[in-house]
Amino acid sequence: MKFLQRFIAHKYPITLSLFLVWVLFFDGNSAVFIYKQYNELKNLKVQEEFLSNEILEMKEQKNNLFSDDDKLETYARENYYFKKDDEDIFVIEKKKD
Repeated sequence: MKFLQRFIAHKYPITLSLFLVWVLFFDGNSAVFIYKQYNELKNLKVQEEFLSNEILEMKEQKNNLFSDDDKLETYARENYYFKKDDEDIFVIEKKKD
């Protein structure tokens, strides 16, 4: 009987604390979920910044390559082993230990 009287006397703080526990941990939009989403958003913004920088570098590289035929030819020869009809290419690779 004393427990029931004590519960009735403190029903508002008990109800409020149960509500806060429910909202913080068990609700669909709980504080834990919001924290995880915030961290994911932060990581995605960092990734977006990195990729934006990569895109700018690639555009600059593209503009440099297509501005001059000699640069494009050099790039193709070095990276894709392109050759002229009267040339032979020898690729020498070092052994990995």
